[in-house]
Amino acid sequence: DDAVIHRLLVDASAFDRWAARWRSRLAEEARSPADAAAAMDHVNPVYIPRNHLVEDALTVATTGDLAPYERLLDVVTHPFDVRPGLDAYAEQAPPDRGPCRTFCGT
Repeated sequence: DDAVIHRLLVDASAFDRWAARWRSRLAEEARSPADAAAAMDHVNPVYIPRNHLVEDALTVATTGDLAPYERLLDVVTHPFDVRPGLDAYAEQAPPDRGPCRTFCGT
């Protein structure tokens, strides 16, 4: 549903150009769109250790509470399995968190 994506973007025209190329390429596939989507789901994780989540878990861990860290570790240990109640681990960082700067070895 392009309308859902358009609400998330500043410049929807760039997405529209990409989507047109992608749909054209998808039409050339010998498999159905559902099979192509399943193949993408197989290699693209639902959950990744986003910087703000790691930072939050580490901050709380320094107080002795390892529960958020252990929860994050459990989530990213099974990144392809969609599980109820884990939506926050699949979302982008909130805008108020600003850009995150990391360093080699982080």
